[in-house]
Amino acid sequence: MPSPSEFTLTKGKWLEQAFAAELVEVLKQVNSGNTARLQTATATLSNRFYSQIQCIPALFEIARGHPDVPIRQLAAVELRKQVKKQSGTWWETLDEALRNGIKTQMLEVILSEPSKPVRHSMARVVSEIAKVEIPKEKWNDLLSFLYSCCQSSNAAHREVGVYVLDTLFEVIADTFVDRILQMMELLSKTLVDPESLQVRVTTLLVLGKIADYIDPEAQNEIKAFRDLLPGMVAVLQQCVANGDDDEAVQGIEVFDNLLVIESPLVSRHMPQLVEFFAGISANKDNGGKVRVAALSFLMWCTVYQKNKIVKLKLVSPIIASIVPIVAEEEPEDEDEDSPGRMALQVVNSLSTNLPPAKVFPDCMQLVVQYMQNSDPNARKAAMLTFGMLVDGCSEHMRSRIGELLPLLFSGLQDPEGAVRRAACLALSALAEELADEIGMHHATILPVIVNLMNDPNHRTQRASCNALDAILEGLGDEILQYLPALMEKLIFLLDNAEQQVKGVAIACIGSAAHSSGDSFQPYFAEIMPRLQYCMGLQAKEVMDLRGLATDTISAVAEAVGKDVFRPYLNESMIQAVHGLELDDSRLRECSYIFFAVMARVYEEEFAPYLTVIVPQLLKSCNEPEKDVADWPEQEDEEEEDISIDTEDDDHHAGYSLSSAIAEEKESAVDALGQICSASRKAFMPYVEDSVAAFITLLQHYHEGVRKSAVTSLFTFMSTFYKMSNPPKWLPGLPLQIPVHESVSGLAKLSMDAMILLLDTEDDRSVVAQTFSEFTDALKEVGPAILADRQQSLAEVVLLVLQTEHRCQANGDEDDEMSGDGSILRRGGAPPEDDEDQAEYDAILISNAADLVGAMANALGPDFAPYFEEFLPLIGKYYKASRPTSDRSMAIGVVAESAFGLKKGVTPFTNDVLQLVLRALSDEEPEVRSNAAYAVGVLVEYTDVDLSTFYVQILQLLRPLFNASQEGNLADNATGAVCRMIAKNAAPIPLDQVLPVVLENLPLKRDFEENEPVYRCILHLVRSNNPMLLQNMSKLLNIFAQVLSPPEGQLKDATRADILELLRTLKTHHAETFQTIIAGMEPQYATALAHILQ
Repeated sequence: MPSPSEFTLTKGKWLEQAFAAELVEVLKQVNSGNTARLQTATATLSNRFYSQIQCIPALFEIARGHPDVPIRQLAAVELRKQVKKQSGTWWETLDEALRNGIKTQMLEVILSEPSKPVRHSMARVVSEIAKVEIPKEKWNDLLSFLYSCCQSSNAAHREVGVYVLDTLFEVIADTFVDRILQMMELLSKTLVDPESLQVRVTTLLVLGKIADYIDPEAQNEIKAFRDLLPGMVAVLQQCVANGDDDEAVQGIEVFDNLLVIESPLVSRHMPQLVEFFAGISANKDNGGKVRVAALSFLMWCTVYQKNKIVKLKLVSPIIASIVPIVAEEEPEDEDEDSPGRMALQVVNSLSTNLPPAKVFPDCMQLVVQYMQNSDPNARKAAMLTFGMLVDGCSEHMRSRIGELLPLLFSGLQDPEGAVRRAACLALSALAEELADEIGMHHATILPVIVNLMNDPNHRTQRASCNALDAILEGLGDEILQYLPALMEKLIFLLDNAEQQVKGVAIACIGSAAHSSGDSFQPYFAEIMPRLQYCMGLQAKEVMDLRGLATDTISAVAEAVGKDVFRPYLNESMIQAVHGLELDDSRLRECSYIFFAVMARVYEEEFAPYLTVIVPQLLKSCNEPEKDVADWPEQEDEEEEDISIDTEDDDHHAGYSLSSAIAEEKESAVDALGQICSASRKAFMPYVEDSVAAFITLLQHYHEGVRKSAVTSLFTFMSTFYKMSNPPKWLPGLPLQIPVHESVSGLAKLSMDAMILLLDTEDDRSVVAQTFSEFTDALKEVGPAILADRQQSLAEVVLLVLQTEHRCQANGDEDDEMSGDGSILRRGGAPPEDDEDQAEYDAILISNAADLVGAMANALGPDFAPYFEEFLPLIGKYYKASRPTSDRSMAIGVVAESAFGLKKGVTPFTNDVLQLVLRALSDEEPEVRSNAAYAVGVLVEYTDVDLSTFYVQILQLLRPLFNASQEGNLADNATGAVCRMIAKNAAPIPLDQVLPVVLENLPLKRDFEENEPVYRCILHLVRSNNPMLLQNMSKLLNIFAQVLSPPEGQLKDATRADILELLRTLKTHHAETFQTIIAGMEPQYATALAHILQ
């Protein structure tokens, strides 16, 4: 090899010997391990060497010829950065002859270089040069060189060929798009390389990248790729068998990607793939990270191939393979990945992405079985699995809570602490999702939890406090009987427990305050000094405690009220603001939540603090962060940075940092919305900057940030609308009642951004949240919120109801080849044979249906063209094979739409009538209840005479009046009958029907139906209906009840009409009135007398 003084190209005079020699010496300083030398060397390289184009040929000469491997590799890494500088234009300033010389010699160096790291680094230089040169057709012989290498008889050359192909795909993949079949033919040979596993492994990686560029309609390419899958599996299997964990994980990630891409490459092989990866994950002889990666593949199957694994009956085998893994011993470090923890993530993914009926029975069978096992790890696994099911199966579990709680109690009282802790986690999950149901069992649950809080093991104390925290949030007034004992215990833990337990105890105090409201005041003076002390902690290791105290103080303030809390307001605000300066993202989140709650408590009084906190909130919203798409390129730092090649480094740290910043943004956006709503006029100077930030964040990579931006935009619109003090809106477009320009301007700006979001959104929870916000806004603000974008919004809703929106993409459509080789995609939603769906999918569909009803109410008869499109689709959700929730939703949205359309429902009368008549005989009460409401609304508003159907309708409604029926059945049936009477009483046998109606009054639940009911009854009384006149005492009993608490039974106009009738009777028919009063039940007569005073 040449000495440093000889490092010049044989052709050209571009590089002086001194320049190259000095560059070598500086690179040695970089590799010296001395920080001071590294800093000096970095500055020297940037300022002296990398500002001159001669550095490129110099670095190349060093990379190809220096005797020390670390220097050669460092030179290659730095050379890549210099080639990449200025998007390649820096490289192009070199003389073309010199560039050609470097390219030619570069390929020779790659073949002869003995060090694999150096070869790989030089291969990446080739990729960077190719990125610049190949699009300009200046390095046309590169691909032929690589093809030649891949077919060489020398295994090392084949390794180089496929490795460079691998790196080339990362930078100029589009160049290969028209050569995919040719590439796959070549790779079919290297995939089975007889000598080199490295060639086979790298081929697997290249194939993973090629898959991204296979067109979903390119059947020849799809077939060619499918033919290679068995070979790809064989390579991965060899890596696992050899214990090559890093390469095995890379290979598994290739298969992960195949699940995600649009082209149907793996669906035919799903049974074999599931069996293969389940086997890897279950084998304890395999490395931990390989098993975790295999479990990750199974998890992604439940996301991207969920229909396929249900159809092929693969759910049960997956469950059977993963639950035993949960029972394995876990590492002490709670943050460390392990097969058991990953297996729980698969359980969670199964529950949230698949129909509960496909997941819950198999899992619970194993849970019950494992709870009877003598091994405590098995019982712990049972409770952990139970807890993971809750997220996606809560509605499925709701009606079974009585059967599930004994199992849970068994875990809570298990002799092993680990099992008790796992049971506490399961109880926490249940309490968060099924708060009312768990709250109903407080008398049996709370004593068990309080007993666990006395456990000497601090981990059990913490787990039981977490469970208590979740239970208290939904306990309501029932907490009052437990509050003294609970507060005594929580204060004791706050004073004496370990730090982690103290934190959860503080959170419990906040939940207790939230549930007890102003009944928390007796504990206020005792608890506040302790919380303020924690809020003032400075040490980094106790920042979590400070954050929890900040959260809890805001909950306490909201509970006791602004006047009681006022003495602590300024000091608490000072500490919260100070927390923003402590460089802790989680603490900033807590401060933002604190500010939002304080604004809610003090409303306009909070205005003086805005100048301090709002700029900080906006700063967080606009905080620059590394985009998720950039993470894999972390090694490509600024050109002057010095680093050894980190192409294969783990990037979890970058992810964690970005995630923390994203969560901080989410809290900041939420806080701005709530503060605007509370402080109103004082917030106006910050509106423009806030809205601009929100609209930008609608495109943020983190779904939580996008949801918060949606919510806060709607909060701003609602606030502006309320501030304008408008009259009640009227349905229809153009607007009959104009809104303030601030509302219309923000609506226009927001709608454009929202439609863009909905068009491109791939997260179902974001779409569901946006639909929910739209629904609420339409109810409050009316059609102005649509800003003439109702067509675009309706199209998105239609896609969701068809399950064809991008957020519903499964990637597993049927893909059988037809006779002519084309791919038949049998899709379309909702499939008629779909018996069930995941609960999160059901939420999305339900929110879409709610939005249809809200649009109908906002647009009135103008909604008819949209309803014409929606009605046939909605009707498909009313199938006997569909779950109750779908059938109920379908009838409910038809009813709401008819109510909104008013007379505009007339063209759809027959279709709607046939649908609701069928639904009135449905086996589920909630469906029949919606159908009763729907038929009443239809009769009321249609111009079609439906009197010939009255007898049939009355016969179907009669069973709904059964007093034992639950829900709104009788109320909605009563409303329907009264609407029918009001529309046309002639066909109705009032002497038979009215006694049934009166027997069901007053309504018990659905007070909205009081409007048609009492409108009908008052009309009949004024018309001297003999049956009502004979039952006036009974009718006045009913009036007395609806005019008395609870409030909200009647709208003001209806209440006034009833009172007018009563006063008329009392004034003008005094004797008759007194006779009627005498026939009333005493308590109602007394109440009525009080009302009429």
